[in-house]
Amino acid sequence: MTNEELDEFIEKIEHNCSESEAYFDSEFNTEFGSAKGNKFGLLLYAKEFLKAAREIDRRKFQEGDLEVYNPNFNWINEFDSNPFRYIKITKKLRLNTPSEMQPEKESWKNKLYIIGCGIVILTTIILIFTGLIAILKWVFY
Repeated sequence: MTNEELDEFIEKIEHNCSESEAYFDSEFNTEFGSAKGNKFGLLLYAKEFLKAAREIDRRKFQEGDLEVYNPNFNWINEFDSNPFRYIKITKKLRLNTPSEMQPEKESWKNKLYIIGCGIVILTTIILIFTGLIAILKWVFY
C-alpha cells in the first residue's frame, strides 16, 4: 500500500469520525487483554497505526533499526485506557525478526485445577477398589 493510499484512508477517517463521539477502552488481566469501543473509537485508534505505517517510508533509518512514533491518543478520555503510549516502527521483515515469544506462565488457577482433578481421579480409583473388595468379601464369606 502506498503512502498516498494511506493518506486517503487517514483523511477519510479524520473527516468522518468525530472525536467527541468516539469511545475506546481496554482491559488487561494476567491471562489476556481486550479492546472495546464504538465505530468511531476503533477507527480513530486504527488511524494512529496507519500514521505509524506511513512514517516508516518517510523516515530515514536502517533496516534493523527501531524508531519511536508518538501517536496522538488525546481524544481518549482516560490515560489508562490506552495500552500503547508509543509505537516502535522498523523496516525489518518478519523473516529477519527473531521470535520473542516467551512461554506462557502457568497461573495458580490452572495449577489448582490440575491438582483438584488429580485428587478427584485418585479418590475415585481408591473408592472403586474399596467397593470391589467389600463386594467380593460379602459374596465369598
